Amino acid sequence: MGDRMALSVEETPLGTGGPLRLAAGMVPGNEPVVVVNGDIVSDIDLKGLTRAHMASGTEATIAVFSVGDARPFGLVTLDSGDQIIGFEEKSQKAQGPGWINAGVYVLNRSVIGMIPEGRAVSLEREIFPVLASGMKLRGWRHDGFWYDIGKVEDYLAMNMDLLKRGEQLLSPGFDIEQPSHVGSGCVIARGAKVGPYAIFSPKVKVKSGAMVRETILFEETMIDEDCRVEGAVIGEGTRVGKGTAIGKGSVIASEVVIPEHSVVKPGSIVLN
Repeated sequence: MGDRMALSVEETPLGTGGPLRLAAGMVPGNEPVVVVNGDIVSDIDLKGLTRAHMASGTEATIAVFSVGDARPFGLVTLDSGDQIIGFEEKSQKAQGPGWINAGVYVLNRSVIGMIPEGRAVSLEREIFPVLASGMKLRGWRHDGFWYDIGKVEDYLAMNMDLLKRGEQLLSPGFDIEQPSHVGSGCVIARGAKVGPYAIFSPKVKVKSGAMVRETILFEETMIDEDCRVEGAVIGEGTRVGKGTAIGKGSVIASEVVIPEHSVVKPGSIVLN
């Protein structure tokens, strides 16, 4: 793509702020830095967010998103000009709807300089409240889609919801209930039942009599005859033996071989 990528590796976990301080020397110049949490999916306009930050003259700008229940998230209080005048991380007191920290920020280098070196630091608990108290933290209201996918059930729900939003590609000859997505090179045998809400990466195989719904299958996974798979995430190259039942909420790692007629209880985690 013509861009360069550098990786900064934590020897020990450093929270949400420590890794920024650790990597600061790897980013030349003195321009603001865009920070995106790795466990969200959204259509946040990064260019628009950055332009708003540069125009405001503030030290840090946080993308914020409106939710019906703010308790699992960082609640922000905005004034009429979108200045953040309060920041409270994951508080049970924040019942009901509110604007939350969407996990996407533009930070001036001075903010990164505030982060202590050599220890775990929470941006949300140690840095943002200080900025808010000094009127140096602004919110940028995002009105598109936004998902927190830090939990398996949320990752599944996000994929299912995006399926509903997207154009469905029908595959002639396959018995597929929509909405679903089937990648290139998949082989679905006659008599297999796929969907609704099935997402297949390329080269997945599903044999006759199998039922797969509300499930994500990664590349080159094989589901044998008469299996029942519902509400699961299965890694690439895994083989699920004939007559196996996999319960809702299960996560199966890559390159696993599950014997015939196994029962994987709901919520199970199967590692290689």
